[in-house]
Amino acid sequence: MTTNSMPGPPYARRQWPAVAALFTVLGPAAAWLGRAISYLPEVPGPYALFYVVPFALVAATWIPPRTDAQRRRRLAMGSAGCLLALFYPNVLVVTWLVLWAVAGS
Repeated sequence: MTTNSMPGPPYARRQWPAVAALFTVLGPAAAWLGRAISYLPEVPGPYALFYVVPFALVAATWIPPRTDAQRRRRLAMGSAGCLLALFYPNVLVVTWLVLWAVAGS
């Protein structure tokens, strides 16, 4: 029997709910903060649907990891989801400005 097939210590395997709960709180907070610091006027409802991608990345952190590699991937996905939620309004403003500049010329 190899040592690689042995799971980690029990305390290391039980930490994922706390990390997932942290990302669950940080995801909407990042979306609110991103909206608060952006220059967007009141955004119509359909543009809010693009928050599905960041929140799906955050929701994926609730899948229990079985290996250290999966644990690192879940951390990366939760972090990426929070960052996307934070910067989405600014990306939307830049996209609108670029399209406006291209259409105006």
